[in-house]
Amino acid sequence: MNTVLYFFVVAFVSYFIGTINFSKIFAWNVKQKDITKIGSGNPGTMNMLRSFGFSLAIFTFIAEVVKAGLTCLVCKLLLPEFGELIYYFAGAFIMLGYNFPVWYNFKGGKGVACFAGIFIFSSIWYVALIWFVVCFILFLFIEYGSVISFIYLGALAIATTLYVWLASVEYAWAITLIVWLLIALVIFRHRSNIKRLINHTENKINFKQKISQVFKKKKGEEIIDEEYVQHKPEKEIVIEEDQDNNENESEK
Repeated sequence: MNTVLYFFVVAFVSYFIGTINFSKIFAWNVKQKDITKIGSGNPGTMNMLRSFGFSLAIFTFIAEVVKAGLTCLVCKLLLPEFGELIYYFAGAFIMLGYNFPVWYNFKGGKGVACFAGIFIFSSIWYVALIWFVVCFILFLFIEYGSVISFIYLGALAIATTLYVWLASVEYAWAITLIVWLLIALVIFRHRSNIKRLINHTENKINFKQKISQVFKKKKGEEIIDEEYVQHKPEKEIVIEEDQDNNENESEK
């Protein structure tokens, strides 16, 4: 099997693994809700956090991280002759599958958790984990999910770039290109968030509250985020007594 065919198979398999969306799976199977029809409508971790709270969001995040990172790692182990290049090449097509899934008319999530998984399972996994803890703490003070996503992924993109060049990793130029193209994709997918940040209209996550709800929630009690409760107008109340009085007066 020649090199082109190897890369074609990796691209094909990675893309379709990327189309697996755990926010849709968990929202439907646990809450019997379509995540694309509630909250922001985005089938991703942040919308899971806003709509269903911390617990379901963290499970979604972990599932996406493992899906993406493990797929890249398996590709690297099966094709060691291509090293880091095949790892990030697989990651690129996982991201494409997640963002533009063929099953859902090419309308997917924004890929932050998938991208995080690529970094967390990479050769600089220790940097990715330490930086995740730092950003988790920052999230308690900077309650804008898009900002935390940019801080996390942007810093790791810089760290990856430094690593592949300083360690003289083969095909460093190609890996750098892939990583920064994926950063560009994440920014593009967050363009509406960026516009709202500029206009000071971006919604806060209230991360502290989401975490506190995990400990305050009682058995059998469901916490509903008021931001996503659909308020319907009350039905008009007709007072029959007044209507009867009016009829009697008209008869007189």
